[in-house]
Amino acid sequence: MTDQQACDDILQIERRGRAALLRLCGDFFQNIKDLGRRDRVLNAFDSLSMDKDISVIILSTAYCGVGVEEYVRFFREQLEGMEKQAAHRFCNAVNQVMLEMVRSGKLVVHTCCGDMLTFFLGVSMAADYSIVAEDSVFHNSYLDIGTLPKGGLPYFVSRKLGNRAVYELLLAERELSAQQALKLGLVDAVVPKEQMEEAAFAYAARFENVSPRTITGTKRLTNWCIRDLEEYLSYENKQMMKTLDQFG
Repeated sequence: MTDQQACDDILQIERRGRAALLRLCGDFFQNIKDLGRRDRVLNAFDSLSMDKDISVIILSTAYCGVGVEEYVRFFREQLEGMEKQAAHRFCNAVNQVMLEMVRSGKLVVHTCCGDMLTFFLGVSMAADYSIVAEDSVFHNSYLDIGTLPKGGLPYFVSRKLGNRAVYELLLAERELSAQQALKLGLVDAVVPKEQMEEAAFAYAARFENVSPRTITGTKRLTNWCIRDLEEYLSYENKQMMKTLDQFG
């Protein structure tokens, strides 16, 4: 199959063989607040998940304009205005994206870069393979606001490294470099930013000749206990809302 592309101001899709790249674009928080925009992203992911000719979905959040300052400003605006709806939508949207990644019958590769929020690390850990740009740093910005980590991090880190690592990485540290995340096994590969997407397509090419039915079945067997993650993310939202209510 030759390269195919579809683009707009919210997302871009590029297909190569049995792999499809879904690149998120635009202002992330604006897209989260707007239910129509959020649904367009989820619908695009669902469409790729249903495509019988696709075996690997590459989700790129490298171009969606989410920085540390935007995150802090977003949550402080909700707290100062005592309007929690946008924060709740943000939490729900992160949950939906992560669960769609795990539920999908396709292998999912996540790529990200730059100064990022730790919930992107959670998204990477929900993926089947994660590639991070070498100069990237994950910031525990929720510590500056006095809220909680979002994105399943206590869930994933505790299962990977144990409970003590959760306290060390998410409470005692302000940031985590890409190299540190790689050393700890929290991400799978670290490459120069300009090579991220090619590295993702190279990973996808390894499964080009594997039957999509085999990939789907193997992934379902691997993630059969997804209910644990669903329950955790729901509980995470409740605890986040309780924390925000304390500001009132």
